[in-house]
Amino acid sequence: MNKIVSLHLRIFILFFFLAFTGKAQDYNYYYGNIHAHTAFSDGNKDKASTGVKTPAGSYAFAKKSQHFNFLGISEHNHSQAGMQLASYAKGIQQASAENKNGSFVCMYGMEFGVIQNGGHLLVYGVPQLIGWEQNNFDIECDKFDYSSLWSIIANHPHGFSTLAHPEKTDFNNLLTKPYNKTADKAICGVTISTGPAFAEDTSYNSEPAKKFIDYYRGLLAVGYHVGPTIDHDNHFLTFGRMASSRTVVLARELNRDSIIDAYREMRFYASADWNVKVKFSINGFPMGKRINTRKAASIKVEVTDPDTGDDVKSIKIFFGSPGSKILSTVLPGGSKTNANQLDVSHDAKKGETFYYYAEIIQSDGDKIFTSPIWVRKL
Repeated sequence: MNKIVSLHLRIFILFFFLAFTGKAQDYNYYYGNIHAHTAFSDGNKDKASTGVKTPAGSYAFAKKSQHFNFLGISEHNHSQAGMQLASYAKGIQQASAENKNGSFVCMYGMEFGVIQNGGHLLVYGVPQLIGWEQNNFDIECDKFDYSSLWSIIANHPHGFSTLAHPEKTDFNNLLTKPYNKTADKAICGVTISTGPAFAEDTSYNSEPAKKFIDYYRGLLAVGYHVGPTIDHDNHFLTFGRMASSRTVVLARELNRDSIIDAYREMRFYASADWNVKVKFSINGFPMGKRINTRKAASIKVEVTDPDTGDDVKSIKIFFGSPGSKILSTVLPGGSKTNANQLDVSHDAKKGETFYYYAEIIQSDGDKIFTSPIWVRKL
C-alpha cells in the first residue's frame, strides 16, 4: 500500500470514528419538561376558567413560554385519574399535529403506576397505553409488576422512562435490590426535584416541592446508568411558566427523534436556571457516554449564561464506583470557585470503573447537575 493511499485510509478511519462515537461533536441546547398533565387524566384543573382541557391547547400555551423548546405530556395511565383508552390515542394524535420540528417539539406519554406500594415513572416512545384495568389498555401490565414493565420499555426501539418523585421503597425496592440490567436499559433518568404539582403560578417563580438528589446518587452507586432531570408535574395551565427550572437536552436538531435520542443517550442535565449552557466532557466525550480508555480521565466543564448576575459560584466534580453502593463524593482537586471553567484529571487503576458528574451553583443559588460519564480504565 503506497503512502498516499495509507494516509487517506487513516483519515477516513479517523473521520468515521469521530462521526459515530459521539466524540468531538457539537450539540444544540434545548430546554423543556416531560412531566405534565391535561384533562385527559387529572390535569387542566383550571379548564373552567381557561377553556383549555386538551393536549392540543396545552401545547399551544407551552409554545409561548420563555426558554422552552419541548413539552412532554405524561397522562396518568388509569381511569382513577381520568384516563380512558380512546383518550390516549387522541393525545398521541394531537401531539403529532401540534409538533413543529425546528420550532417546538410535542411529545406524548404516560405516568405509569400508583403511589401506595408502587411508584410513578414517566414512559415515552411506547405509542400504546400500558395498563392493568379491563378494557383500558393496549399492553397489559399489572400496576405492581415492574419487572414486566422494564421489559416492555427496554424491548421497544424508542422506549425510555424517567422516575418521578421516587421514594426509597418504590418500584419494588429498586434502590435497595441488586442491580437489574433490564431496568437499567429501560430507565434513563431520575428527577432530582419536582413540582409543586398543583401550583397555579405562571411567573416562573415556584420552587420545587420535593427533592430527590439522594435517590439519584443511590441508583448510581448501585450501578445504574441514569441522568438527572427536573420535573414540573403541571396540573394547571402553567406549562413552562410555573418555574424557571428546565431539563436541558443536548441534541443535533430540534425535532422529536433527536430529543428522544438525547434522553435515551443521557445527554441531558437538570437545571434550576432556564438558559444556562453546560458543556461537560471527559476525553472529548459528552455527558451520558461510557468510555473504555487506557488514558487518564481528562475532565472539562464550561458554563455560559447570558443573564447578568448568573455568574458561577462553584463547580464540583463528583465521582463514585458503580456497584459499590457507596454514594459519590467530590473528586480530589475537582472543585473551583468563582470561575466558569474547570479542568481536572483523574487516573484509575487498570480494570477500575468510575462515574463522574458535575454540580454547578450560580451566584443566585440556582443549581445544575449533569448526567454522568462512565470511564473504565483498560
